[in-house]
Amino acid sequence: MRRIVLIRLALLALGAGLALGCASSSRHQPSAEAQAAVVGTWQYEVNGYAPLDEGTFRIRQTDGRLRGELTDRRRGRFRARVDVRASRLALRIDDLRISGSIEDGTFTGVLRRSQWSVTSRQQRRSRSRFRSASLSARRIQSATSADAPSVLDCQSILREASGCN
Repeated sequence: MRRIVLIRLALLALGAGLALGCASSSRHQPSAEAQAAVVGTWQYEVNGYAPLDEGTFRIRQTDGRLRGELTDRRRGRFRARVDVRASRLALRIDDLRISGSIEDGTFTGVLRRSQWSVTSRQQRRSRSRFRSASLSARRIQSATSADAPSVLDCQSILREASGCN
């Protein structure tokens, strides 16, 4: 009898954990409006001493998820993790975090080094001058124009086929 009660309690706890996990993951999905506000190509400039200088970042929506790519004039190309909540945008590139707000096609934010990065003493000394810097960006290409093929682009030859034809 005692064993059955324990099994039921364990199953109840497991079910509650799954239900809360699913509810919390759907809660963190950005709204369609928030995604539309960030998707596209942005031109940025960093003010102050920082690892990044100026360049572009492009945010795309692929399979329902936001994906970012940042190209810096000095440092080259990086993949970025994208997080959007309402009008707030955060990009993570290795141990750098860019976070700020979007208003009318303009992004105003701060570039910071992640607080919890593990580095050697030698690396810490060389990086010690950079704490944070301001970053501003403006959208130079919106989602609709960024996703539409240009005159010079080729059309995809891949087509999805159903067995009904």
